[in-house]
Parts: sequence; structure tokens; C-alpha cells
Amino acid sequence: MPEPTGPTPGSRQDRPFLPAMGPDGLLWVYDVMTWLLGARPAHRRLVAAAGLAPGQTVLEVGCGTGNLLLTAAAAARGTAVVGLDPDPAALARARAKVARRAPSVRVEQGFADELPHPDGSVDRVLSAFMFHHLPSEAKTAMLREVRRVLVPGGQLLLLDFEGHPRPPRLVAWLLRLMGHGRGQPHEHTREPLTLTPNDPTLVRQLLGEAGLAEVAQVDTASSAFGRWNLYRAVRAR
Repeated sequence: MPEPTGPTPGSRQDRPFLPAMGPDGLLWVYDVMTWLLGARPAHRRLVAAAGLAPGQTVLEVGCGTGNLLLTAAAAARGTAVVGLDPDPAALARARAKVARRAPSVRVEQGFADELPHPDGSVDRVLSAFMFHHLPSEAKTAMLREVRRVLVPGGQLLLLDFEGHPRPPRLVAWLLRLMGHGRGQPHEHTREPLTLTPNDPTLVRQLLGEAGLAEVAQVDTASSAFGRWNLYRAVRAR
């Protein structure tokens, strides 16, 4: 796999971002929460839809603590799998996991709208349960970056909630207690950032406007946190 080119000139690793679980001290809860929301079967369905094959380069955008990375690496031996996330605390947990179970997987710090990879260098881009973390303008920028790094005929598999995540009442109370998704500034943001809902029609529109083709919703299911949808889009040859 080509080595990442590094952040583009003028980019900052300390840019604001919305961590998966708010304060770093609560990151240990993340894997429990993803298990509750049914992320594991959703990850398996995403990977199955991606059609991974040996020799491919696979990039996960917003890899968090590395659960989808491990699923992808196990599904297709001989793929070059790399995960990207802005959160150093989440990446530390991801590195510990892949070191034990999939040492060939690489993780790196970076942002969805500044992918540190050369043009046309990635066969599959995967993203799960992170698109709603991005402000509207960053969603557009991410999808343009995805198109740039995909090889002709390469695919994006994007999985996320429809609308806002709707956690069960107890979980919602805990999330409010942690200030998650309510716009409060914290050490990573320095400014309020909020979750943004995903309208299926708008998601498909954004994929097309980014220059991706054959846009389709290929799977959907309900979880404890609400309905999720899986979209596939292709970089035209």
C-alpha cells in the first residue's frame, strides 16, 4: 500500500472534532455502547457488501477503537487495511487491538476531509457510524476526498444512522450526562460541535454531488439506537 502523503499543507492535527464518547476518560464505554447498538452485525454486513479481496487497499475513515478494522482484516486475508481517525485516545485503543489480533493493520491520525493518501490509491473506503459526527460542510469535503483517493472503479461503503441516533432512555440519559452531541465545547473542540442527522435522500444527493456514481442504498436494519442504512457509491472509471 502506498505510504500516506501526510496532512496537506496548512492542516492541523489539533482541529476540533467530536469524540465518540465525549471526554477521553469515558472512552472505555465506547465498545460497550457499540455492542449495544448492534455494531458488530452491521460491520459484518458492511464488509460482506464491500466484496473485499486479497491485494486490495482498504481505508476506514473514522475507525474509532478499531472494531471494523478487525472485521475487515479477518474477512479478506491479504488486504492492506488502514484506519484513520482524529482522536489520539481512540487510536491508542485501536493500535492495542490490532497489535494483538491483526498486526498488519495500520492506524493513523487524520481527518475525513484531508485524507493523507495519494490520488487513486485505495480500492475500498469504509465508514461506519461516523458520518453524523460531521458538520454539513465537512460531509461534502469528506466525500470529495473519498472520490479523490479511490481508484477508478473503487467503492465507498458508508453506513450510518437514518436521522439522529435514538438511544434507549437509560443510555440517552447517560449521554446527556456526558454532554455528548449537545454542542458543549470540550478539550478537543474548543467550540461547540453537534451531531447532524442523515436524511437518506440528502446522503444520496451528497454522494452524487461529490462525483461518485452508481449511488445506491444496499442494506438497512434497525438497532437499539435506531435504523441504519448502508450506501454504496463507485468512482467512475
